[in-house]
Order: sequence, then structure tokens, then C-alpha cells
Amino acid sequence: MRRTLRNAPGTDPTVHLSAIDDGSGDAIFATRLDGVITAWNRGAEMLYGYKAAEMIGKPASVLYPERESISVREILERVSRGQWSEVVDGFRWRADGEFAEIETRLSPIFDESGTVVGVSSIGRDVGDRRRRESELRESQAFLEHAQSIGHFGGWKAPIGPESVMTMTLETYRITGIEAGGIVRWLDFFELVHPDDRQLLSEALDNVRELGAPTELELRFTRPDGSPRWLFVAADAQFDSLGVVVGNIGVVRDITERKETELRLAHDALHDPLTGLPNRGLFLDRVALAVARTLRTGSHVAVLCLDLDHFRVFNDARGEGCGDDLLRAVADRLRTVVRITDTVTRFGADEYGLVCENVSTAATAAERAQRYLTAIERPFVLEGGDALITASIGIAVSGPGAEAEAMVRDAQLAMHRAKERGRNRYELYDRGLRHEVQERSALEGALRRSLESGELFLEFQPIASLSEARFTSAEALVRWRHGERGVIQPNDFIPTAEETGLIVPLGRLVLESACRQLHAWRDAAPGTAWRMSVNVAATQLREADFPEIVEQTLEDEGLEPDALCLELTESVLVEDGIVTDVIGRIRELGVRISIDDFGTKYSSLSYLTRLSIDELKIDRSFVEGIVGDDSKRAVVSAILAIGKSLEMPVTAEGVETEAQLVELQRLGCDTVQGFYFAKPLSAEECLVALQGQPNMPVRAPRGKGR
Repeated sequence: MRRTLRNAPGTDPTVHLSAIDDGSGDAIFATRLDGVITAWNRGAEMLYGYKAAEMIGKPASVLYPERESISVREILERVSRGQWSEVVDGFRWRADGEFAEIETRLSPIFDESGTVVGVSSIGRDVGDRRRRESELRESQAFLEHAQSIGHFGGWKAPIGPESVMTMTLETYRITGIEAGGIVRWLDFFELVHPDDRQLLSEALDNVRELGAPTELELRFTRPDGSPRWLFVAADAQFDSLGVVVGNIGVVRDITERKETELRLAHDALHDPLTGLPNRGLFLDRVALAVARTLRTGSHVAVLCLDLDHFRVFNDARGEGCGDDLLRAVADRLRTVVRITDTVTRFGADEYGLVCENVSTAATAAERAQRYLTAIERPFVLEGGDALITASIGIAVSGPGAEAEAMVRDAQLAMHRAKERGRNRYELYDRGLRHEVQERSALEGALRRSLESGELFLEFQPIASLSEARFTSAEALVRWRHGERGVIQPNDFIPTAEETGLIVPLGRLVLESACRQLHAWRDAAPGTAWRMSVNVAATQLREADFPEIVEQTLEDEGLEPDALCLELTESVLVEDGIVTDVIGRIRELGVRISIDDFGTKYSSLSYLTRLSIDELKIDRSFVEGIVGDDSKRAVVSAILAIGKSLEMPVTAEGVETEAQLVELQRLGCDTVQGFYFAKPLSAEECLVALQGQPNMPVRAPRGKGR
């Protein structure tokens, strides 16, 4: 039941506060402008200990300590002038003679004409809250001090890349991030070493899914560029309903320990003279490289390089100069091998090299010749230049290859090279000589095919799921060999790339594809189909490639947006020349797509740095999307990346209705594959583009199962 405050008899009713209820938990009283109390509720009785009869008619100043009376009068004067609500904190006298810490809100009371006739005071005891806040601050200070002593920092991160992390001061210090700054999870994640990001992401996903804590060590780069090693322990963070809402954990800087461990491990596995891997580490790398060939289908070459007449040089110039030459040879080999290859020193004047992703024995032979040429250049040493040559033996992996056997075979071939005159290379397997000859013949035939018209294009249409129509096509090059029939790209493109023929071949494909798109648009006025063309890294190293693209579009009367150049992820880790060329192509308005995304060097950084337009999900993920949770998760993650960066995503290799339905459900933008059409001739593809793709009943979108 609502009741008004008890009031002093005969007081002006305009100072009554009909809105004040005796049942309110707050202490509420009213005063005239001269500060005399006119109303006093039950909450005031409970807070101050005075009954209404004791306080009504008395000045409110009896509640205030002497030291606060002046400031309170000033506040009352401001409120009486009609200024709305002022909050005052301070101590007030209670009836028992004790002080209470009270927060009071003072507000003016108006009569019906709008004149201020009094002041209302609403107060509440904040002493307990302030004590708890103080205890919390002390607890937090204690925790931060303890963390600084133990060099452990705390953190928590809600789910989602854009979520804001909470970090303790020690965590800011460890990570080098400015204290108090807003740190999104994505910001922190990008400071983790690229090779460790997947490890961290998978570990935190497992924690959230399994509810089991985890520990890991990872590399981290502070904002100032200094590299660190971090120990991270994480557990799941739950809300009040027991639902996982993120991760929580601790972090510690373990850089000093890791550097010691790495230094000891390095010394145990490397040659003390040259710093190169020793034989044991080299054999491990050969074994790993051979194991990878089972997945990639390529080959591994092991090369054994021995300096010619080194003993004579060592005897003539002395062991000190001989050691200098061995170090200089090691340094030069480091500069000429690819980043994926390994150089080792077996001992004395013998070196080993393992070369991965070798498509043919001829490729290994070309590399061996490159190393021989590098060794022939004079070495500048103290006491005079040194001229020396080398002999190289080559062993190329085959079925059942073993590291020890390959090294042995390469050494036997090296000895054969020495027997046959030195300063040369020899292949261990004589049968591979036939392969070298075949490769040479294939190169010659491919060179002639560029002029004979044996190369031709087929096209595979690409369908938009949202528009339920074909919107573009991908140009695919084929070779109609006079004797071998139609040769698929996998059988001749590697040779074209290794020999540099990919440059004129790629230009032929680009011009033919744009010409065909122009013809299709002429045949179907009003259409806005696009054409996708694959581009190799070698083409992008040609400084005039953007001009070639621009001229081709101009010749065919096509707008830049009509062309999409598809690059593999490996292209994006090329040198600065390639990056510059890609940037110039983007400036033209030509679209850039990443083909086979997720299979090689996936990184969020290059997607934004190079302004990539589209992503293509590799067929290896699509074929397992139904029934393989891990591949479905990868597809879902790529689609999420595309959506967050506003990049359309195309799934290639769609062959079944079940795959298409799952892609629809996951929100894929466009698709291509045998389900719609195999690669077609230009005429067949035009018919397909003008038709309707075979679409099943649209599946509802949602998260992966």
C-alpha cells in the first residue's frame, strides 16, 4: 500500500513528496530551502536510527559532521536554484553516535508553478560496498605482485576473433603490449609466430570442446619486433549456466630457457666448423622429405658434393686456410639452395644436399649443375683467392626409398663423377638418363606446340548458389599431342614452369581466354560473365605482366572486373617483385583469387596485405565434406574467413548432390565441379552458361555438424 511521508504539521504541502514510499529501502527525507526537515521515511529511520518524530522540524545539518557542513550548504544552495540532482558522498551521524558512510542524491522539489520549494535527499549506506571494493583492490594488487614475482601473467579471451582480451599487468609486460590498451584476440593471435598459430588455435579449440586444460610453448613477436618464447596454459571459461564462453589461463616468458635448449640442441646436431646440419640431422631430414613425397607425389633428390683435389689445396695452403675454404663453400651453398632444401657437411670436404619437390631427375641434374657453377667462382680467402671445382652424385627417390640408401647411392654416383673427370655430376640410376632424354624431348615438343596450335582451352562453368545461375568459367589448358593424344596439364605444366615456357604459354592462355569471353558476350548480349585464368609464379616475375594483362583486356574490349587471375598460395610467399606485380594488377581492377586455399601457406596476413578478392576451397576438402568432420571443419573455417573479410568463396571439385547440399548449408557462395559440368569446349560451355545449373532444394544455412 502506497503512503506519503510523515510531515510536520502545518508545513506547505508543496514540499510533500508523494512519490516517497515508506516501504522504500532507501533513506529518503525532504527539507525546506532553509534546511529544516519536513519529511522522513522508514528507510531514513533504519539508516540513521532516528524516528520521524525526532527529525521532522530539525535542521538536516545535525546529520553532517562539522567538516562537511560548509560544502553541504553550498550544494543545497545550488540545488535550491533548480540545478538537478547532485550526488554527495560522506560520513553522517547516526543516532547511536557512530558514523555511516552514505551516498546521497540531492534533488530540487518544485511546486505547481515550477518554483523550487524544497530539497529531497535519497541516501544509501555504501560502507560495506566500499570495504569490499577496497578488499578487491588489495586482492588484485596482491595477485599482480605475486604474478610479477613468479613472472606469470593471467589472461582470458571470449570466443571470437574480434573479442576483447582481459590481461593482467604482468601479461602486458610479458607480451610487450602497452598496458591498458584494448587487445582483440585477433591482434594477439597475429603476434604469435605464423608456424605456431594453428597449434594455438587447435589447442584452445580442444580446451573448449573437451573441457580439459592444456599447456603449450609457442613463439611470439612483441609489438616492438623482439621475438620471445611463451609458455601458455589454458582452460575453458564457463558462464553461470555452465556454457563455455571462452578460454582463461596464464602465460610465462620462457625465452631464456628455450634459447639455452635450442643452443644445446643445435650444437648436438650441427657441424662445429661450418654450422651446417651434421649427418644425423641430415638423414632425419631426408627421411621426412621422402615421407612427404607419399602425399605430394613429387620426388626427393639427395646430392653428394665433394671438392676436387682438396687434399692438395690443404697441404699447399695449410689447414687454417683449408678450414676457411670449407666454411666459404658452406656459405655459398647456403645462398644457392632453395629455402626448402638442406645442406650438410658429412665431414672432411664432403657435403650433402637434399632437394624437395623434384618433379624429374632432370630437375635434380639442373640443380646439381647450378651448384657446380657456384663452386667454380673464385673464393676470396685470407692469403689469396682460391679456385676449386667439385664432383656431385645424385640419387632420386623412388618407391620404398630410404634415407641411408639414398645417401649411399649419391656417394657412389659422386665417386663415378670423379672417375669420369671431376667437375661434373652423375645420376645414380642409369635408367633415369632415359627420363632426362624424354624431358628434353617433351620440352622441345612443348616449345613447338606454342606455334603449331596443339595447345587449346577447355572451360568449366562456375555457378552462384545464391543466384542459381552460372556466372563465370575457368579456362583450362590442354595439349593435343600428335602422337600421345590429349596431354593433361599435370603432365606438361611442371616442365613448362621449370624451363620458363610457362611465360609464353600463360600469355597464350590469357589472350585466348579473354578472346573467348568476348565471343560469348557477343553471342549473348547483356550478359556479364567473367573468366578465371590460372597464373604461375614465373609469370608474375615478369615485370611487364600487368601491362600484358591490361593490353589483353583492352584488345578484347573487356572491363578489368571481367577477369579473375587465380594464384596458388605458394605464389604469395614469393619475393618482393611478385608482390609488386600483384599490387599493380590489383590497381588495374582485375580480381585476384587464391586457388587451393588451405593446402599450403594459409595466412590471414597476405589476404589483407595483397587485397585478395576471392578464395577457392581445394577439392581435397570438398570431397570429404560429407562424412569427414575435420574436412567439414576446414571448409567451414575457410567460409568464415571469407565472410569476415567480405571475400566470396568458391568450392571446386563438387561432384555429388550431397556435397552441394552441405556447401549450401554452410553458406558457400559459388561452386564448380563435375556435378554441374566437366571441362567443356567453348561452344558447349556457352550453352551451359546460358542454361540453369542443376540445383537441389536449398538447404538451410547453419553451423557445421
